[in-house]
Amino acid sequence: MEANTRQLEAIFDPNVFFQVPLFQRPYVWEQEKNWEPLWDDIQSLLDRRLRTGQARAHFLGAIVLEQLPHAAGSIETRLVIDGQQRFTTLQLFLMVARNLAKLHGEDRLVQTFTGLVENDANRVKTPNEKFKLWPTNSDRAAFKAIHGCDTLQALEQTVKAKPELRTSNLVGAYRYFYRQLSDWLAGKLDEEDDKAALAAVTVSDRLDVLWQVVNSGLQLVVINLDKEDETQVIFETLNARGTDLLPVDLIKNYLFRRATADGEDVEAIYEEHWARFENKEDFWRKEIKQGRVNRPRIDLFINHYLSLMTQDEVKVTHLFNTFKAFAEHAKAEAGSSIPVPKTAAGHIEQLARYADVFEKFYEPGKHTALALFLRRLEAVDTATVYPFLLHAYATLMPEHQDEFDKILAVLESFLMRRLITNYTSKNYNRLFIDLIKAVEKAGELTAKSVAAQLAKGNGDSTKFPTNEELLIAVFDQPLYDRIAQYKVRAVLEALDAVAHTSKSETLAMPTDLTIEHVMPQTWITHWPLPDDVKGDALAEQKAAARRNVMLHTLGNLTLITGSFNSSLQHAAWSSKRPELLTYSKLNLTQYFHGADANEWNEAAIKKRTEHLFKQMVKIWPDVERVKPGVAVATS
Repeated sequence: MEANTRQLEAIFDPNVFFQVPLFQRPYVWEQEKNWEPLWDDIQSLLDRRLRTGQARAHFLGAIVLEQLPHAAGSIETRLVIDGQQRFTTLQLFLMVARNLAKLHGEDRLVQTFTGLVENDANRVKTPNEKFKLWPTNSDRAAFKAIHGCDTLQALEQTVKAKPELRTSNLVGAYRYFYRQLSDWLAGKLDEEDDKAALAAVTVSDRLDVLWQVVNSGLQLVVINLDKEDETQVIFETLNARGTDLLPVDLIKNYLFRRATADGEDVEAIYEEHWARFENKEDFWRKEIKQGRVNRPRIDLFINHYLSLMTQDEVKVTHLFNTFKAFAEHAKAEAGSSIPVPKTAAGHIEQLARYADVFEKFYEPGKHTALALFLRRLEAVDTATVYPFLLHAYATLMPEHQDEFDKILAVLESFLMRRLITNYTSKNYNRLFIDLIKAVEKAGELTAKSVAAQLAKGNGDSTKFPTNEELLIAVFDQPLYDRIAQYKVRAVLEALDAVAHTSKSETLAMPTDLTIEHVMPQTWITHWPLPDDVKGDALAEQKAAARRNVMLHTLGNLTLITGSFNSSLQHAAWSSKRPELLTYSKLNLTQYFHGADANEWNEAAIKKRTEHLFKQMVKIWPDVERVKPGVAVATS
């Protein structure tokens, strides 16, 4: 068989009739599992090319084709043996591109995209050969309807007239990509920080970028079978047999083949550097949740490693191709402290070095500052900081651990403040890649240089929240309802830890604590409103509304055991307070011994919020309060 990498334009531009055999299943791809990841890949390419004018090609998977005999002068026919779900989706996306180009009056691109979804009329011998792709029989009615409509509205009218099309996944896919691409063309999907720079970009410019991505940015591996290949056996083998190879398996094969060709002692290289991956398979191949799916931990490591090495966003679905491109074409930037190996042996050695660093992020041992940072990072729920952490750890540890720990403090302050203020984490991939570039350009990796760069952010996706913004989030907004409970719990745990003194014993934080509202959420029975609002219906409504907000604010929250929580239920403060003071040993609870807690009402909640806010800004100081570290040159 013959296998080659092909761009979409090279696959679909010639006059070829791709036919899905009847033994193939119908189109079953759906939004969350399939369309969204594919759109994420495409949008990533579109955005990068729009911002920078360039972007590496993205590998979208493989298809297997079998050529059928055809008469001279007729259209070449190929059966789609494997990959028809992806192949069909790409055809639907190209129809969307064609129709949106027409909607915006871009006639040149209409013709270009049309050429990718239908064959030349003068070559067509049968009606079906008009289509580049002819799906299996159960999908043909929906596919023809979509192909024949030039707007989403026209398709909706067709579906309305033919109710049997309403449940078609093909129709669903077309709707999804039409809306996503329409929003992208309108600039609605642009990052907040990019909007000013892209303000002058027109829809025509964006359509040109779309064509550039289709023309040279999206690629498939096309496997062409010859007449001697057993088609059904190959189909079964691809879909039902064996264990899937991980990207690292392909990387290993690629690097050791190169090392062998270079005359290296591959057995020695394996034992010294690669064996660690296979001696600890339970660690490296353990499935870790990332986004919507679980992935082997080693995939995540390679992903973070490549993001650091390329200083670019890397899709976890494209690891091997990205690694191969890096190994064959990357060159070290002038003055960069990040090494780029020149040989296969060098790549293997460097992978091992950074793998040892990555292990520390799961097994920090006695490195308490790192362990604490990683525990709080779980609440932030992002892995996008790992490429920067790999760089900082490899550069500073162990000689400059004090500086590394100060950097962790800056990062934690940035991330936790953003968690509390509920700013978006959508742009974190780019943000931490840009942070690597910035500290490299500065020529030093210190807490001061990291803080200086993070302080530059001014959009919702990049800003370092000020004390004023933090104060508003804590005093004026409900913390409990606004962010997830496990995030609230992390904040309360940090506040409990900072309240520890040398006079109190150090206790391990139990893992089964629950968040308790001191004034309960159902307060009406035992927690009457103030006397001065009674009798005035409007005043009572305002007081109740204010209370319903305040009871979710920081000052009204604490941590207790689940069983204790049940016993407290919604008791009045006169009953609840003694129980808290008797059974809870947490530092958070000690506050309730004081006179400020004799009564528990809005004023008391505000008073405790003020107390906890002062502790909060000590744990996570504003960026201006980060003390400069000792400069450590990285060049």
